[in-house]
Amino acid sequence: MKPTISDNLINYYADMLVQTEYGLTWTQIAKFFRKKSAEYKVSVPYVNTIFPSHLPNRRIGFIQNLRVFSPQQQVLLLMELCEGNKNTSVVSLKKFLIPGAPRVD
Repeated sequence: MKPTISDNLINYYADMLVQTEYGLTWTQIAKFFRKKSAEYKVSVPYVNTIFPSHLPNRRIGFIQNLRVFSPQQQVLLLMELCEGNKNTSVVSLKKFLIPGAPRVD
């Protein structure tokens, strides 16, 4: 069975990384996923720095972009985003990505 990251965990990370005071801007999200799509040779739906008018918010675009990567790649991407974040509570989120750590389910 292929490992997956739970929807609850993805949603929790999206809330913390995008919807907080120090959350990522749409431009940062688009540039990050544009770079990672080239690195991993994955087609990502939202890489234009102009926010897509049909999306209700940045969080949804972030989740849809993240979901196209494999679970292993998702973990690496989330860890990278946590490390580069100014919010100390976001940096501490890495523990949920480590095997055996408590899950947000």
